[in-house]
Amino acid sequence: PEEMHSFTTAKGSGVSLEFFHWSQEANFRSITLDYRHATGPCYARHLCQTLFRDEDYVLQIDSHMRFRPNWDEYLIQQLNKTRCPDKALLTAYPPGYELPNGPGPNAEIRATILVPSKFKEDGMLRQKGRLIRPEYQHDPDNGNIPCLLYAGGFNFFHSLLLDICPYDSKLHGLFFGEEVSMAARLYTHGIDLYAPPQTICYHLWKRNPFRVSGKVKQREDSLQVVRMQLRGMGRGLGTVRSMKQFWEELGVDFEKQTLAPGCENAGLSGDAFVYPTSLGRVVEDKAEACNGLIEIPLSEDMSSILNLVGQFM
Repeated sequence: PEEMHSFTTAKGSGVSLEFFHWSQEANFRSITLDYRHATGPCYARHLCQTLFRDEDYVLQIDSHMRFRPNWDEYLIQQLNKTRCPDKALLTAYPPGYELPNGPGPNAEIRATILVPSKFKEDGMLRQKGRLIRPEYQHDPDNGNIPCLLYAGGFNFFHSLLLDICPYDSKLHGLFFGEEVSMAARLYTHGIDLYAPPQTICYHLWKRNPFRVSGKVKQREDSLQVVRMQLRGMGRGLGTVRSMKQFWEELGVDFEKQTLAPGCENAGLSGDAFVYPTSLGRVVEDKAEACNGLIEIPLSEDMSSILNLVGQFM
């Protein structure tokens, strides 16, 4: 704990941007922003990154998270097992937990991996988390599972990446589109993404209904930036790999808004997953509130499956 430094952005009722002043012994830095000036997760995450003070690693999470013991040592070990730790990022959708005492002793620890789900009317790709069988090993030497998609609510990486691919401070009002934009930018900058071989944290998915910002023009302007990025013409892209390669590896055509057969397996064999897609149905009751889905078998009761794997939205 003494080596961990935390920084966060909070929305309050004040009227100005304010830094909290803590004692020099406190490894905590915070920005409080008037809620009327808040413009979505991209700007908030950008503000958090401005609080960086030369730490070795960065863990980006959403609020309402709980962690397994020794999560920090585990993530550092897994990151350092990748082919090039300085250009790698661990990411996944965490399973859910319920208040007051979740996730509990029987919490889900199996890995999840992000895969394409579908396109919606705004032209943005939706993604979902799929559970990996515990006996599946993609790489016996390190266990990490390569993926192409990115979770804004959980990712861990070496701080050098902040110079290579920082958050875009001008994507105001953007919710759906944040993650696929970052995935494309990271890919073209040559950053490799991996799902860790075990779940190490949990998210409180069940909360108050999601409220979309009323700043429609801001959101549409940001969506247009992302649409251009996904066609290889937007700002913030790298030159190490092309968007054409990203399309081909992901199995997604962002121009026609179509998904290639098998893209839901993320390059893995079908038997890597707990639930085959042909036997599952998709739960979408809060899909507009949280950027993700999970497939569940038709025979499973909704409440029991949520206790097992959490609600991925």
